[in-house]
Amino acid sequence: MRAIHLSLVSATFAAACHHPQRPGADTTDARDEPPPPTGTCARPMDEPADGSDPGNPKMSCEDREYCDPWSPGYTPDPAVQDAVRLLVGSMSLSEKADQMRGTNPGGGANYNDIFRTPDNAAKGIRGFQFRDGPNGVNLAAQLPAGQDGFATAFPVPASRAAAFDLDLEYRIGKAMGDETLASGNTLLLAPAINVLRHPAWGRSQEVYGEDPFVSGRMGTAFTVGVQEYVPACVKHYAANNIENGRNSANAQMDEQTLREMYTRHFHMVIRDSGVACVMAAYNLVNGKKATQNGHLLDELLRGAFGFQGFVLSDWWAMPPGTSLGSSDALKANAGEAINAGMDLELPWAHNFQHIEAITGPGRPVDEATITRAATRIVEQKLRFKIGKVNETPGLRAPATTKSSRGSIENNAAHVALAQEAALKGATLLKNANATLPINRASVHRIAVIGAEVPYQVTNTDRANGTIKFHSDLRLGDLGSGRVFPDPAKGSGPFAGIREVAGGGIEVVAGSSASLADTADFVVVVAGLTPEDEGEEYTGAGDRPSFSLDPKRSQGTQNNLIMQVAQRNKPMVVVLEAGSVIDMPWLASVPAVVMAWYPGMDGGRALGKLLFGEANFSGKLPVTWPKRWADLPTFSGGTTTTMDYFLGYRWFDERAIEPLYPFGHGLSYTTFEYSHLQVPCSDVSANGVVEVKVDIKNSGTKAGDEVAFLFVSYPGTTGRHAKKELRGFHRVSLAAGETKRITIPLRVVDLAVWDVDAEQWRVPPGAIEVMVGPDAGHLTLRDMFMVR
Repeated sequence: MRAIHLSLVSATFAAACHHPQRPGADTTDARDEPPPPTGTCARPMDEPADGSDPGNPKMSCEDREYCDPWSPGYTPDPAVQDAVRLLVGSMSLSEKADQMRGTNPGGGANYNDIFRTPDNAAKGIRGFQFRDGPNGVNLAAQLPAGQDGFATAFPVPASRAAAFDLDLEYRIGKAMGDETLASGNTLLLAPAINVLRHPAWGRSQEVYGEDPFVSGRMGTAFTVGVQEYVPACVKHYAANNIENGRNSANAQMDEQTLREMYTRHFHMVIRDSGVACVMAAYNLVNGKKATQNGHLLDELLRGAFGFQGFVLSDWWAMPPGTSLGSSDALKANAGEAINAGMDLELPWAHNFQHIEAITGPGRPVDEATITRAATRIVEQKLRFKIGKVNETPGLRAPATTKSSRGSIENNAAHVALAQEAALKGATLLKNANATLPINRASVHRIAVIGAEVPYQVTNTDRANGTIKFHSDLRLGDLGSGRVFPDPAKGSGPFAGIREVAGGGIEVVAGSSASLADTADFVVVVAGLTPEDEGEEYTGAGDRPSFSLDPKRSQGTQNNLIMQVAQRNKPMVVVLEAGSVIDMPWLASVPAVVMAWYPGMDGGRALGKLLFGEANFSGKLPVTWPKRWADLPTFSGGTTTTMDYFLGYRWFDERAIEPLYPFGHGLSYTTFEYSHLQVPCSDVSANGVVEVKVDIKNSGTKAGDEVAFLFVSYPGTTGRHAKKELRGFHRVSLAAGETKRITIPLRVVDLAVWDVDAEQWRVPPGAIEVMVGPDAGHLTLRDMFMVR
């Protein structure tokens, strides 16, 4: 069995698949954009099927180039590289160092100028203007007086992961790239692709769930969209999954765990999208700060992964954080970080203010190292046409515009996209007795009930307030990813349900269970506040439990739900949160929806789903446990050992039954899987297995289904999960319709880290393929061999 060296595979893949323009993308506003090359990547097409058995003929499959519209790969432009060499070659040491540092904090700590790097006027080189994602473009941070700073607020990535729709995520990335450029900024600090090791993490809402493969695929699609306009920066590298004490938290793990569970998805985004930038995280990995970790930044990123962009630090992630520190300590920090592979310290020229003093013969840093770092930064500036002060920045002109009050306008298409994402991500967890959809013939009065829960956070906008769950837009936490939309364009639960209900149904709203007394149907909206989960600096941080109201007003929302349930009315509980919620009332309520944080138009989306104008299709990107104790240790204090098994792998390994498996999600229709076809009896090391399966909508309503492809290595010893996700596909089906879908399985994605040989390889023996609607129901199975 031949070992597969992924660094070589990455180079082949990128060279074969690069194309700067996706099929069907609008090119009318392109700025000198090269035309798509011949043979652009095509998406796998669904085929009509009549339900008959096509048989499963096998053949020997050879190497094959693979790419699709959401993973085009990247090949650098030699002309850009030549221009960069000339430009950097003309720079002094100080000019190169200036490319590597943020603004000058002065004699103290200037927190009012932290989202840019300075221009070089002499050379005509523009500095970066940064903005945070990933829920939308954060224009609220450092908002000048008299400005609104509205932008499109999309559902959080946890919700978008539940949609399992690569094209949707690509389009959302493209919309955020557009608004980044329209707002006068030139680099988006997104996507966040950290693996959700434990649902207690305060930033669970910002990522794509528990599986590295999903994180890699979704993060790649998002990046490809953003980078039609400006650079994207994938974050937070690596093993960043505990928020409280994040600056000193140490993630301890063995090499196989690091490679397979905590960095594989970063490799995927680098290989498949050509992401411009990687953000190094706050935490330590195996005792070394991520910002000074040569194994992470040099050996893995630039060696094994073939990363060709630049690395920047998370804000104040370099030691000593926001403290000024002694000159000698700052110099030592800078030298260690630069030699490890850190290119750009942000937000201040803090440690890196001393670059000139530590560079040169006999000093800690060679000037050639500084030249390489400056070259990497300038190359991405020229690649995306954001590096020259005398030219309009960006690869193409944005469709949206910025108003005089600092807000994004002309964004109706983006608001519609936000609603589409909310529709596709909402997950129907329970629907006993066909409680949903709401029956217009028998329901004449609906009560939308939700508690009013106060919250208090710090160091951010809207730091104090009250969440009115029955009516408020739920946008997520108030940390670096906060986005505030124009309230006139948004919709909360009450407004959205009332609008969709129309004139024939009365809709009332409030916080009292007594509203249910005169209602024919009750919608109870519950969830978490910005104080319950969020970024550490806001005072929210990680969750102490999975309960509603974990930090204040304890029991309020659970009591309200039980009070409504005791009235025995048709009802649904709608949850708004970043991840798992304990549901002690689950047996007492007939229907439950996980709406996540559904963004600025989540109310209209909810109304359409509850009335059946749209069908539920979201599926859980996390395993929903029955209890906290069923999960691994969340925080072990200063050092937490990260287990190889996480998410569904953890539950499989320990034979623990979850409340809901990974991929669980109900619909108003039913689907049948049949006729699994694995066409390869054996396949070469760089091949692609085009797995096909028939899916029939066997119900009476149109709907979308997400199919999952897992693999296992039944003939191997070594440490492996019992199954691993290696493909997913979303398909739309009319009532009674059958389609044959294709899920491409890349052999390179089967590789695991061989501990003894210290290299990637596909385990010897057979590969088992399993396909089904979720991780707990994989009834279709077949095998092939890798030669």
